[in-house]
Amino acid sequence: MKEVNKVPERDGKAALGLRRDGDRADGHGVGIPLPSLGDQAAWKFTVAPTWPFSPNDSTPLTWWRTMPAHVLRDQERAKISETLRYVDVLRSDDEFRAALNGDADAAIATALAMMPIKTIDYHTDIAMTALLRCALAGQASAALVLAQIVGLTDVGHALTRELSVSWLGWGFRYSTEPEKFGEAGAVVLSAIKAHESGTKEG
Repeated sequence: MKEVNKVPERDGKAALGLRRDGDRADGHGVGIPLPSLGDQAAWKFTVAPTWPFSPNDSTPLTWWRTMPAHVLRDQERAKISETLRYVDVLRSDDEFRAALNGDADAAIATALAMMPIKTIDYHTDIAMTALLRCALAGQASAALVLAQIVGLTDVGHALTRELSVSWLGWGFRYSTEPEKFGEAGAVVLSAIKAHESGTKEG
């Protein structure tokens, strides 16, 4: 992707992001239970000491695929809302328009309908930014879906796993049913692991 800067590959020098008990060890997702992933001690999540991207590097429509949750603060959230308010999407249906207006269920349905995402275009960025806004507003289900889609999509850099874990941590923080969210998060992480294995083999 043209807007995404090249970032270094993950390596063993970065701090571990999962403890042996399955919880996140860094501040992004403290307390995420991974009850069905007891083998994940060997599956190392790494977090770059300093996140290599900045919101100033690109437009708000690309932040869903470049920025972890903790980077997007009030100023960035305002820019996201302003951007979605002014985008013009031709041939959009009622559900897509509802997503643009902040309807979390519509944003989730619109994003999932695009899966699997083979090519990221303007329409994809808009739909995913609508989902991003819902996640940032504390909609745990939107954060879960965002984590899933990011983890299963080629977004143009090597930090998709870190982004996914960031959004799982964010969703867990706002979930009203943390146990169920943790179970769903474990499923997402398993899917990402399988996807990564398939990509390497392919």
